[in-house]
Amino acid sequence: MTDSDMPSLAISRRTLLAAAGLIGISGLTRFGAAHAATQLTWMGWQGYDSPLKQGSFLADNGIELAATFIANNEEIITKLQAGGGIDLATIYFGHVPILIAGDLIEPIDESKVPEIGKVFPHFIEVDAIRKDGQLHAIPFTWGTLPMVYDPAVITTPPTSWSDCLKDEYKGKVAITDDISGLISTWAPIATGTRTPTRLTPTELRETIDLLIKIKKEHARTFSPDYGEATDLFARGEVVISAIGWDAQVGFAAAKGKTLAYVLPEEGAMAYMDTLVIPKTSANKELAYKALAHAISPEAQAVLAAELTQAVVNSDAVKLVDDSNRAIYQYDNLDKLLERARFNPFWPLESDGTHATFQEVQDEYQRFLQA
Repeated sequence: MTDSDMPSLAISRRTLLAAAGLIGISGLTRFGAAHAATQLTWMGWQGYDSPLKQGSFLADNGIELAATFIANNEEIITKLQAGGGIDLATIYFGHVPILIAGDLIEPIDESKVPEIGKVFPHFIEVDAIRKDGQLHAIPFTWGTLPMVYDPAVITTPPTSWSDCLKDEYKGKVAITDDISGLISTWAPIATGTRTPTRLTPTELRETIDLLIKIKKEHARTFSPDYGEATDLFARGEVVISAIGWDAQVGFAAAKGKTLAYVLPEEGAMAYMDTLVIPKTSANKELAYKALAHAISPEAQAVLAAELTQAVVNSDAVKLVDDSNRAIYQYDNLDKLLERARFNPFWPLESDGTHATFQEVQDEYQRFLQA
């Protein structure tokens, strides 16, 4: 997979490994006509199925994997609302409350996930994936949206998001299409809020106004995804970002370009993708086996090696390379997650004070069209 395949990590899936509506099937070579395999349907980002293909897991369990790739998280929600037959899905943690509220996913039977005790508590304890104390999603991978910069040009690490608005960087700023990331990053700057997903309509407009100013007056161009933004850094067209992704450091290194990142003093957004088992799953036992395998150390190491992604299993850390450990700072998660925060999802219904997710989407269209 090339870097340009990486989707932009927006809440419409935080854009990550872009692919749209493709279907792939991993067949089994050990099972002949006498041993028909059971088809396990999976839905998620392209590449996120790689851990399931690790080793002989599919063959050993008589699984034929039917993978449907997505362009955004909402495709999963729509599919499940329509009663689509999906056995296992990966989805952004912020969408899990929507799935719970719609009675679309199974509560997790933790006894069927042996590796759950090895998942870093920083991720397993995130409120959004639980209801009434019961787990409904399993952490799969995570990351942060820090400020990325070119240390060959900016020799002193920036300390504030506002640093990218300095005159000397005009026309050299990277900005990427990422609704959740952009608003979560710049709402604190525009409004002083500490919870960027709880904005009044006025605060939301102020945030979008600032983003339009950055887009028009400071950005080199508007990148549709983080792969393209990384290419801009590699070509020397940008030197600092108004939003970044920690994985870009790894993408750039593969192109022979050294990048660095910082978590500015105002903080940054953290994200997490999870595994869920839909209520409509026709193969729940196999789905649990696949889920458990996906967070095993060996499978997580595949995710790190092939996609430059962060692992959630503490035993997987010793299996990843030095570059991955340097990017994700597994030994320093407490400090890292003091500045990179898991924000609650926007309100789905009006509470009379804060902008709803629909209002956020509507205002973001104004930004896109500016």
